[in-house]
Amino acid sequence: MPLPIHPKRGIYMNEVEIQSKIKQNAKNVGIVLTIGKILVVFVIVLLFLTAALTACIYTVGGPAEFSHWIVSEDVLSSFGVGTSVPAGMDPTTAFIQASAIFLVSATVYLLTFAGMIWAAARIFAEIRESGVPFTQANARSLKHVAICMALLCVVPVIIDSIGWYITGISVTVGYLSIEGLIVAAVLYCLAHIFEYGTLLQKQADETL
Repeated sequence: MPLPIHPKRGIYMNEVEIQSKIKQNAKNVGIVLTIGKILVVFVIVLLFLTAALTACIYTVGGPAEFSHWIVSEDVLSSFGVGTSVPAGMDPTTAFIQASAIFLVSATVYLLTFAGMIWAAARIFAEIRESGVPFTQANARSLKHVAICMALLCVVPVIIDSIGWYITGISVTVGYLSIEGLIVAAVLYCLAHIFEYGTLLQKQADETL
């Protein structure tokens, strides 16, 4: 079976050249994913530092001053335009409950996103080492990516709904992403294709 023609040189590439390009591309993607890991960790740390700073402001200023700060600075609007609070609720109570919903939703979202990045990084690390994309390990990692992507599409909405049911406060952190669910389904199907490709590759190796 002829190998692909090089787009610039117009000649057939051998297996070594193909694997070299695959490894180089996997290395480049790995660098991008490493940057993504660092950014996710930074955002999580920043999120909890903000929560700690807010708690300090409450401790130093006291409930009355804290409530005045929430109203004067319209702090609740920072949770998004979709945020709604029951009429007559104390500003401090509303802020604390909205913060709890936002913190839980954002943390779960970021941890799920981190899981997706880590799974994708495993795929390209495996490719970088072996030069072979079709492996059982890559198929499993691709399934993890698909599952994490599906969770990213629904988890914020579920947490927001639970928070609204318990507190009456709606904090719109995310929305139900139908297109994301479709992409996740496609990736999960590709994982099975990877498994089939692994089987074909194993059979070819045994034949040789």
